[in-house]
Amino acid sequence: MRIIVDICHPAQVHHFRPVLESWQASGYECVVTARAKDITLKLLDGFGISYTVLAPAGIGSIGYLREFLRREAAMFRLVRKFRPAVITGTSPNAARVAKLLKAKSVILCEDDAKYIPQFRWLAYPLASAIVMPDCLTNEDYGIRHLTYPSYQKMFYLHPNRFTPDRNVIRELDIDDNTPYALIRLSSLQAYHDVGARGMSEDLIRRIIKLAGDQMQIFISSEKPLPAEFEPFRMSIPLERVHHALAFAEFFLGDSQSMAVESALLGTPAFKINTFAGIISVIRDLQSYGLAFDYRPDQENELVEELQRLLAMEGRKDCFKDRRAKLLSEKIDPVPWYLTVIRKLLEGSSVGDVKRWSSEALQSGRFAGVPDHAVR
Repeated sequence: MRIIVDICHPAQVHHFRPVLESWQASGYECVVTARAKDITLKLLDGFGISYTVLAPAGIGSIGYLREFLRREAAMFRLVRKFRPAVITGTSPNAARVAKLLKAKSVILCEDDAKYIPQFRWLAYPLASAIVMPDCLTNEDYGIRHLTYPSYQKMFYLHPNRFTPDRNVIRELDIDDNTPYALIRLSSLQAYHDVGARGMSEDLIRRIIKLAGDQMQIFISSEKPLPAEFEPFRMSIPLERVHHALAFAEFFLGDSQSMAVESALLGTPAFKINTFAGIISVIRDLQSYGLAFDYRPDQENELVEELQRLLAMEGRKDCFKDRRAKLLSEKIDPVPWYLTVIRKLLEGSSVGDVKRWSSEALQSGRFAGVPDHAVR
């Protein structure tokens, strides 16, 4: 059985890694195509995953359009030669090329469609199946719409497969008794980030002043850092960042991906960018008390909430309990997703897969998490 996985964002490297391992162990033939966005290729290299870059990354509207057309042409040639039964990923190219060459496409997304209109218009109409968390309540794509009670980032952060490694603390060049926090600056260069604003340098200074005498502050950035912040730069390997997040006192950033990751690990996640209050996944995590969401004009409110957090008695146990509640109500999505793909490879229609999924989820087949895994 042949599958193409199209990876277009750094988080998807982590997302598809356990899936690829399972498929390869089952003898499936897998080809990974990748987009040279941010640290995607470095992560693939770090995990030893072979890949093909279909086209140079574009910058700006004209650059994105040129890249899109080049990727589509290159993927068409690859699919025509490799003949996969399924193409999966988060790119519109996967859906469009699969439709042209009579393969099945499974498009995954955890973003609200109204905020990624180009992706929705280009990918969803031609996709065989559209897979997303059920907390995106305003989405409805009929028989092709497959939802699951969890999060896309739980593919790699569910405790069934991710155990934080405390050795990362020594890799940060601090001792086990030194508390620390992590600040993340996103490039905000994606097409859906046009006009978006994130964290200001003044806010970083305020946070360092507020928390710097209680803990070590580390900064990770997709863009150049001002010289005054260079001493705070985190230098661990990129593939180790989730271990660092798991033991942090708090996370602060304008990266939605890392805010979600932090919350799922039980680390208080403070996100500040233009999209505050409107992203379904973040709102769902807020309902568990694991995420805090602010607009760029709400820096004072963010600082006040962080002050309350730092003064909280027993906050580690409190957030551990909040995470345990979330885990008790969400599934490990990997076994579910692997079964979806297997059924499609074996010839099941999307309608049959949707009916199976509904029955399996209602029966609690994928529910629960081992007590020993909840840390």
